[in-house]
Amino acid sequence: MSNELAAMSVILLFIVGTAIVGMIPGMKEKLTLEGWAVGGRRFGHWLSWFVLAGEIYTAFAFLGASGWAYGKGAPAFYILAYGSVAYVVGYYVLPAISPIGKKHGLLTQPDLVEHLYGSKALGILVAIIGVLFLLPYLQLQITGLGIILETTSYGLIPRIPAILIAFTLVVIFLYLSGLKGVASTAVIKDIVMIIAVVFFGLYLPIHFFGSVGGMFEALNAAKPGFLTLPGGTKNLDVSWAMSTIALTALGFYMWPHLTANSYSAKSPDVLRHNAVFLPLYQISLIFPLLIGFTALLVLKPLKNPDMAFMTIVREVFPGWAVGLVGGAGALACMIPGADLSLTTSMLFTRNVYVRWFNPNASQEYQHKVVRMMVIVIVSIAALLAIFAPNLLVNLLLMGYSGVTQFFPLIVGGVFWKKATKAGAFSGLIVGEILVAYLLLNKIDPVPILGLHLNAGFVALVVNAVVYVVVSLLTYSPTVMKEKET
Repeated sequence: MSNELAAMSVILLFIVGTAIVGMIPGMKEKLTLEGWAVGGRRFGHWLSWFVLAGEIYTAFAFLGASGWAYGKGAPAFYILAYGSVAYVVGYYVLPAISPIGKKHGLLTQPDLVEHLYGSKALGILVAIIGVLFLLPYLQLQITGLGIILETTSYGLIPRIPAILIAFTLVVIFLYLSGLKGVASTAVIKDIVMIIAVVFFGLYLPIHFFGSVGGMFEALNAAKPGFLTLPGGTKNLDVSWAMSTIALTALGFYMWPHLTANSYSAKSPDVLRHNAVFLPLYQISLIFPLLIGFTALLVLKPLKNPDMAFMTIVREVFPGWAVGLVGGAGALACMIPGADLSLTTSMLFTRNVYVRWFNPNASQEYQHKVVRMMVIVIVSIAALLAIFAPNLLVNLLLMGYSGVTQFFPLIVGGVFWKKATKAGAFSGLIVGEILVAYLLLNKIDPVPILGLHLNAGFVALVVNAVVYVVVSLLTYSPTVMKEKET
């Protein structure tokens, strides 16, 4: 069998097999809206583990981590740190959010915000912002999928058919099974991903340099200073790394789909238990970096650093191994893409359409509409990926920085009794405007007192200050007492 056919066979086996597994939960039982959106709130340790860990292994972890190592050097090491810090945040925040969701029947992040502040308008605003940042994130997964399949199939699967086939399957299993389908397929995706990155991350340095240590010695000799901050950049120094780790750690669970995923746990103890052990996943993120560093030393210069992983595997291994990389990469795009599609559809249907135009809609009606919206949302993202791949690039750059601006109003609303609606509105608006200004004007990192701070982190600090000050100025014990009642 030729390399091309071997690679394509392995890739299609992964995609079709995983999609079939994703369809099974919805075929076994008729799901209500709650069962479809948050798994019936019955996920135990394993399903909760994989659905929450799914955020780690996306197209960015598979392509971006090795690409950052290839192109930037030491700044890529922040990837190893932020997740472990994020799980500390998750240990305290998610077990507090989940019981609120269960008690009050919440299904989305804007549901939580609306409940905490008693404001439909604030919930709608959070939903709109969430959709704006989730849609380009979904488009990224679709675009990454097309690139991965086209490259690792040696061109036998062109990019556009690859996008259409894979996401047609995703829509089918997501339509049928919802979050249960995402969780069951995330198990397959993570196992395949870890096997792929660990194998290639160890084999490639040993193959070319005799050992991982030998690879680092060669890299240090060839590019002195590349492994110390700011590495291959001018200003991504220690202050940038620390502020970026802080931003991404605080913002990790502020993505709307992860708030909703926390509702799926059957108890807060499940979330605490997983937060303790999820940092183990960070260990496996070392290996894409090793692949990127090795590719830098052995490949001809690449126009796109994100192609480092796939390019070096194609040049060294036979077709079946390339198919393994392509299949793993495809799942890394498909499964997070399904989760993003589910959440985006829920936000638009439940927190924009229903809240604004049809407040008396029944759960059954919402379930029908949101499943139809999955088709619409995925179709929009696929069309943008095919015909206008750069249309949403600025929103994509603002994604992490943008959703992290939810942190003060969500965490403050849960844990701080003096939080007010006015404070939440003010802080969020100021934070989002500042993020947009800094990133659209390419002021990132932000030079302050000789430091180079992540733009999103600067916006978050200003957001938090505004939130606290306005809340204190507008706090009324009488109003808060009536709200609690």
